[in-house]
Amino acid sequence: MPSHSVAKYIKETEHAARHLFAGVDECRGPLRLSMQLSRRNTVEEVNRCLDASQAYAGRFFSEATLCGSILQLAFMGLYLFPKNDTIPEDCKTLVKPLTNESPKNKAIQFCVGRRVHNIPIGLLIYAGRNQFNHWDDKSFNFSTTQVFDALRRTHNNNPFFDMAYELNFTSRVVKANHIVLNELRWNSYEAYEADMRAMLGEELPL
Repeated sequence: MPSHSVAKYIKETEHAARHLFAGVDECRGPLRLSMQLSRRNTVEEVNRCLDASQAYAGRFFSEATLCGSILQLAFMGLYLFPKNDTIPEDCKTLVKPLTNESPKNKAIQFCVGRRVHNIPIGLLIYAGRNQFNHWDDKSFNFSTTQVFDALRRTHNNNPFFDMAYELNFTSRVVKANHIVLNELRWNSYEAYEADMRAMLGEELPL
C-alpha cells in the first residue's frame, strides 16, 4: 500500500480516536481525584477519596470498552497496511510458524513496533483487540493466549496486578484498558499516533 494511504487512514480515524481518548480521560477523573485525596488525612478527605474510588469503579467497564475501541482502530491500521511478513527471533514463542497445513498466520504482520516486556506492541494490540472482541469466548487463538500468558508472568510478583491478564477466570473481564494504559502507555492521542506512524512507516510531520 502506498504511504499516502497510511496517512489517510490515520487522518480519517483521528476524530474518532481523539473522542475515545477524551472518554478514557473522563473515566479516569475520579481515579486521579482519589489518588490526590489519598495523600490527605482528614475524615472529609478520606470519605471523598472513598467516594471517588467507587465512582471510578463504576466507570471501569466504560473505560475498558473505550480502550477496546482504540485497540480496534490500531488493529485495523496494522491489518490494512502490513509491514512485516516474517517471524522475528523474539516472537517465535508467541507466533506459530507457517506450515504446509497452515500457510497463513495473520499474527505475523503484527510482530512490529517497540518492545514492551520483550513483546512487540503490534502483538499487544493484536492480543488485546482479540480478547476485547471475543471476551466471552471459552478460549483464544495461540498468539493471543501466549501474549497474555507472557504478560501474566511479567506481573507475577505484583500482588495488586498479578492476575490482571489471566484469561481463564469463570467471570470474563475486558482487559483492553490494562493493555492500552499500563502496557502501551497510551495516555493521549498523541502517544497513540506516534506509535502508529512508527509501526506503519509514516513519519511524524516536522
